[in-house]
Amino acid sequence: MTYVDTKHVAAELKRRLNAAFPGVKFSVRTGKGTGSAGIDVSWTDGPTDGDVAAIARPMQGSTWNGYDERYENTGNEVTVTVGGGYVTGKPLVNHIGLHHEVSDEVRAEALVLWKGVNGEDADIQVQNGGFTCEGEFIAGMWGGNQVLDIARKVVLPRRWKAPQEAAATPAPAPEPTAPAEAAPTASGLVATHTEEEGVVVRGTRRGDGSAPVLRGAELKWHRKEGCWYLPGTRGEAGASRLDDVLAALRAAGLLPAPTGVLEAAPDVAPAGESPAVEEAADEGPTEAASEEPRGLEYGPHRVTNTGEGQSHGAGTAYVFRCLACGQRAPLVGFDGLKCTAEAEAAHARARADRLLDDVTLRGADAYVMTYALAKKPVQRTRDEAVEELARLLALGATHRWCAGELRLLHHDYRVASVKQAPGEPLAARTAPQAYRCVPVPEEFAADWDGAACIAWRDGVDAALTYAVLAQSGG
Repeated sequence: MTYVDTKHVAAELKRRLNAAFPGVKFSVRTGKGTGSAGIDVSWTDGPTDGDVAAIARPMQGSTWNGYDERYENTGNEVTVTVGGGYVTGKPLVNHIGLHHEVSDEVRAEALVLWKGVNGEDADIQVQNGGFTCEGEFIAGMWGGNQVLDIARKVVLPRRWKAPQEAAATPAPAPEPTAPAEAAPTASGLVATHTEEEGVVVRGTRRGDGSAPVLRGAELKWHRKEGCWYLPGTRGEAGASRLDDVLAALRAAGLLPAPTGVLEAAPDVAPAGESPAVEEAADEGPTEAASEEPRGLEYGPHRVTNTGEGQSHGAGTAYVFRCLACGQRAPLVGFDGLKCTAEAEAAHARARADRLLDDVTLRGADAYVMTYALAKKPVQRTRDEAVEELARLLALGATHRWCAGELRLLHHDYRVASVKQAPGEPLAARTAPQAYRCVPVPEEFAADWDGAACIAWRDGVDAALTYAVLAQSGG
């Protein structure tokens, strides 16, 4: 299992908040002290607590159960950018605190509404009964707290509604630019090449995730000009380096790929000719693509950037499409979407295979699996263990490492555990001549702990139990 450090989750959370709520200043800080795994988010006015929580909660790895006094796994996984590449794993975050501040301007507007209900001469320092303000019930409490309640329930949502509606309105198409320049995207990035400047990227913003990508592409920040530049690309010969920069930005979701072009972009077509993949954009993957799946792996999905921008919302600036199931969502939106049954099964088998390669279980010839409702543990080969683990993972089971074993849980209830099989390898174990005085069939002689033999032994146990109960009249 891959774990994502708190500081990387905090950086990704701030990026998502900035993308979802442009213009709002968020303070995202990790908890202080050794072993702390919490994040505190603070902002003034802007979106409601529910809007921010909808983005923050899926990035929390565990929650506190006060009744049992323990942390419980949420099962969430997040994708973050580390060193210019994507990393997906469980967030090491057990608490995300939201601190919504109210500005003096909003408080003043709320005070006007409070006096409109209670009278101009009413004193906010005394206790009042509850009342309704613009359809929202304001509970009975001290006047000062009622003013704050009006600010949060009435004034802030009303103020936030206007920029949301404005953001939802499609922006006018940009004017055509000179042929030598790339058109600005929904994220504001423009990558160009001229003989005088070389390869230059403008329009980046602090926290938009472009800095590590551009550094990885060997660009440097020009403090005076306020842009990124690629050294050694001045002159006509430097134009060939522009494609590499565009490919890196598209792979990170910061620039749109042409509609229908996958993350592994094909060679550039000669001037005057349109790439064949553009014409077949809506016809699904080509025969070559079906032989070798392409696109960015995102859990069970294989996604590609459609190049369609979003006016607002959590996640990256562009809509992605899964080549397997056809669903469309922002990149981070695929966290909670199921893919096709075949893709989910293949992803579960890959996860199970990685779990058996962990240092605790690595190199075993056989494994002992114990099920919560079974009478006794059973022994499995690696292939059998992978299939059974994959089945449990596909059904929504989570896992936890304990001393010398892997435990599978569902809603924190242990359903199975896996450990290395002690003693001789499974291949050396042979069946006895009889089991509970019943002759063992010849086909089980060399595979006593195989799945088929275990099913036969369970049938023998059931038949004997039925015979005993029938004889005793039970």
